[in-house]
Amino acid sequence: MMRLFALALACCLSAALTAPALAQTVAAPDPGVRTFRVDDSGTVVLDPFLEMQWQPSGPAGASNIVSASTRVSVQLNLATWVGQVGRIYMTLPRSSGPTVRASWRTGGGLLAGSLISGERALVYSGPIGSPILRDIIDLRLEVDSARLAGPESLSFGFEIELAP
Repeated sequence: MMRLFALALACCLSAALTAPALAQTVAAPDPGVRTFRVDDSGTVVLDPFLEMQWQPSGPAGASNIVSASTRVSVQLNLATWVGQVGRIYMTLPRSSGPTVRASWRTGGGLLAGSLISGERALVYSGPIGSPILRDIIDLRLEVDSARLAGPESLSFGFEIELAP
């Protein structure tokens, strides 16, 4: 059974502030490429319930961005694609809640990167040589405090693209 690794964010904010827009980059699927969901049921979020903290204010004044960090033990089941060449993307579906910016560092098995909810980001490109791909990622999440009214749940996932 495949599942998406999920995180829950909690924050008690009463401020009704606006924040600058977060930069966006999109990795859209290539035409003619086959895309499949990757089984990440072995992935474990080491601290799935995160309490958001205010970002330090800059020279322009108070920051409206809150953030939290956690560590994730990623385990991707790639047995179906061993021997093929592919690109693996981390996804974060857009929700009805606030836009979330995720950035991460890795232990080296996956690429470091960032994405905004509703996007996907490349985390691996090359031959699939092993049925299981494991890595530890240090994940940082940032949210506009003006749009975060209560607890939010995030469902990251993974997709693999194979050339025809």
